[in-house]
Amino acid sequence: MMNATVEIRDRIEPLVADWERLAQHNEASPFLWPGWFDALWRAVGAGRLQILTAYQDGRFAGVLPLYRSRGTLNSLTNPHTPLFSFLAANERAAEQLTQALFSQRAHRIDLSFLRSADTGISSVHLAADAAHYRVLTKSRQAGPIIAIDGTSWDAYESGLGRNLRKDLRRRRRRLEEEGRLTLEVSDGTERLDELLEEGLRIEGLGWKNTEGTSINSSPVTRRFYTEVARWAAERGWLRLAFLRLDGQALAFDYCFEHNRVHYALKTGYDPAYENFSPGKVLRHMMILRTFSEGLATYDFLGFSDPWKQKWTNVQQEQLSQQELVSLRMFAPTARGFLDREVYVSGRLAVEGAKRLALNPVFGERGYHMLRRGYRTVRARLGR
Repeated sequence: MMNATVEIRDRIEPLVADWERLAQHNEASPFLWPGWFDALWRAVGAGRLQILTAYQDGRFAGVLPLYRSRGTLNSLTNPHTPLFSFLAANERAAEQLTQALFSQRAHRIDLSFLRSADTGISSVHLAADAAHYRVLTKSRQAGPIIAIDGTSWDAYESGLGRNLRKDLRRRRRRLEEEGRLTLEVSDGTERLDELLEEGLRIEGLGWKNTEGTSINSSPVTRRFYTEVARWAAERGWLRLAFLRLDGQALAFDYCFEHNRVHYALKTGYDPAYENFSPGKVLRHMMILRTFSEGLATYDFLGFSDPWKQKWTNVQQEQLSQQELVSLRMFAPTARGFLDREVYVSGRLAVEGAKRLALNPVFGERGYHMLRRGYRTVRARLGR
């Protein structure tokens, strides 16, 4: 009979060797490797790490990186996380992790950015039912992909919308009339700091800096992307791409490539050249590159924004099945019940205020309701 145990660790470093072997064996995305979580925790970590590790007959069989803060057990994720998952050698290991998840006596458990096809989700629901936790699910359609294997570049390009193809030809022609247009892709083995500085400056130009969503707008966010770039560069996964006009950077992509998948993490362009659509031209050239390099998939990551959908060659029916799921689970206790009520009522209040804010008749009223809703929820949660 198999000896199955779960241990709880508060540090990533001692687990790296076993964790990386399991990630390699499972062909896991870079976002499930210990280096990604280590960079994230060192940059933005708060609370304390609580990493669940499953063992079978003494062998490392699964890991679920979590952290505890104010009595809530959270997946080690934040808004910059592309996806999260249970990393397990087999179904039994995933079951071990989910059973241990609900044995921690947390009044609330939050798991975010799970892919809807993740087998761990069904295990979580079963374990939550057994522990009498109430589960609230929120999902959004995930960013699309481009399926490259078995598809020629000509077939892919001809499948793009007629208006998109026409606009691409026109924009690129206009740029080439201005000077020498080039695509530069670096793996970070040389001039990494210099290229990052240049790229992050481009990424933050325009509306991102204004709204505070750029990498450079927050020191901790900048630290995270800098550290994770160094980690990825050491493994040959980093790709920093620039669209240049006579050497001047017009657009920038921050990407990973691993296991024949291209992951598009961040992008930006210089708004001074907005009339030339440099971001669109860069996207076209980078997708062509993935075909030329013999990769299998181009993954836009994040959520399914309309501009991303224009590039995919995957049928809408298949795209609709790819969702990013967040699970909010509340303990069968007075504190768990209170947290659930605050979460539900606060979310409904905020969503209602958003609808009012978008209504031109009630815009001012909706704005103030939105602010009150956020303040009320934060006050009740003690944040």
